[in-house]
Amino acid sequence: MWLLLCLCALAHAQQLPRVNTTQGVVVGRHVEDGDYLTFYGIRYGGNPTGENRFKAPTTPPVNSEEFQAVDNSVICAQPSSNGFIGTEDCLVLNILTKNLTTPKPVFVWIEGEDYELTSTTPYPFENLVEDLVIVKINYRLSIFGFLCLGVSDAPGNAGLKDIVQGLKWIKENIAGFGGDPNNVVLVGHGSGAAMVDLITLSPMSQNLAHKAIVLSGSALAPWAVSYNPVSHAQKVAENLGYTDMSRTDLAKKLASTETTVLIRALSSIKFNDTSLLFAPCVENINLNPSDTFLEEAPINILKSGNFSQIPYLAAFANMEGTLRAPQAVNGDWLQRMDTNFDDFIQVDLAFEFEENKTAIAKNIRDFYFGQSTIGMVNIEKYLDYYGDTLIILPMIRGSQERAWKSSENVYLLKFSVNVARRFTEFAYTGSPSLPPPHTGTIWIPITSQATSILHFNGGFSGDNHLFTQGVSREIKSEAIAFWNPIFDTHYRAPKPVSSAESLFTFGLVILVTQALLRFF
Repeated sequence: MWLLLCLCALAHAQQLPRVNTTQGVVVGRHVEDGDYLTFYGIRYGGNPTGENRFKAPTTPPVNSEEFQAVDNSVICAQPSSNGFIGTEDCLVLNILTKNLTTPKPVFVWIEGEDYELTSTTPYPFENLVEDLVIVKINYRLSIFGFLCLGVSDAPGNAGLKDIVQGLKWIKENIAGFGGDPNNVVLVGHGSGAAMVDLITLSPMSQNLAHKAIVLSGSALAPWAVSYNPVSHAQKVAENLGYTDMSRTDLAKKLASTETTVLIRALSSIKFNDTSLLFAPCVENINLNPSDTFLEEAPINILKSGNFSQIPYLAAFANMEGTLRAPQAVNGDWLQRMDTNFDDFIQVDLAFEFEENKTAIAKNIRDFYFGQSTIGMVNIEKYLDYYGDTLIILPMIRGSQERAWKSSENVYLLKFSVNVARRFTEFAYTGSPSLPPPHTGTIWIPITSQATSILHFNGGFSGDNHLFTQGVSREIKSEAIAFWNPIFDTHYRAPKPVSSAESLFTFGLVILVTQALLRFF
């Protein structure tokens, strides 16, 4: 009996899926009820801790033995109600595939919430494995992924460089998992969508991705790229008591600070102007030109046409403003907005004089709220305001700018249901229109003459259409007409981080200010 059990175990081990990679052999598992294969926790980068905490990722170690790819629990360090969860040594990716032989498009999923959290995805990946190879890449979050001081120890965009490293790993290895290395589709939601957008604009990602799908996020969103990365880092330094030091010294000090202490120092810092504490930045290209992810502001790159010319699909939902619902329901934003709306104008608008800002703020308030008091009674207007300014209008604007310079088609979609079959078709063909027997409405890409959008409601049941859809050129026309003159006059693009070694001397600033006041 014992011999029989041993032989059965040996036979089972021999049947496990094995793939040769640049790091050695990885061993996956069969998912019986879903009839697909999984490979979890495969390293694509080295350990980004210690002096490497804020730097670009290093190459992964080579395995001397077969790697059992079964650990699906690795997540990158991020805040939680109990301090933090996850680990900094987190540069792994997970792969789901139907088989190891048939080349299929590679669906690379990048999730994110405010560049700070990774959340449970609502998208049914298991249902897509029949037609696609699914890859999810872990990347560094918050201060670990997006500290940007413009110095060699913290140049910025480490989290985005993680993903680029993951894409390089995919290009070299995904064929062994049944994926087509020449058909890699980037898909992101929220801040993950902004990252997909940014990846297509970066010279580091050339030939690594072949199509892009962005859901509820854009590189042109006011939160997508930091306008004040050094001053934001200074706020953290002040909370930690790190003052009177250069950027280089601060980077080294933060690299040696305990994870728990570092994350705790972030929790009290909040902004009203839609800024995020840590986000991608326009880097100081003088540091290391070959290792610079983002050289210019996204709007400038789009206007130049110097980006990856790949098919592109942008999709948003009906009520995008719900991402700021917690601040209204659990916080005091409604009351504070009603008292001083000026404080809630997005950071990508600049004004020469304060009275200009006050006048524009009044116009914006009147457009969304009229003469009403801002409160729960008009919460839908509040959600409209944030949905327009944080998600929808930046997505439309970015899609238009891209389409006008791209040699490939750019599509817009407004949806209220799961549209996974559209995404699958896009992954194969670069066009989201369905083949027979599902043909119907023709989805028109954006052109210089017109911006068309597909409205999609309902879903599929077998081969029966249970949805309504239609192409329209009336896409937020009233809001666009209102905002365009404001952007034309007041929009400001994020600037590169300077190379100046400014000192973090908060206490000194106070002393100098007090001294100057004596002369007035």
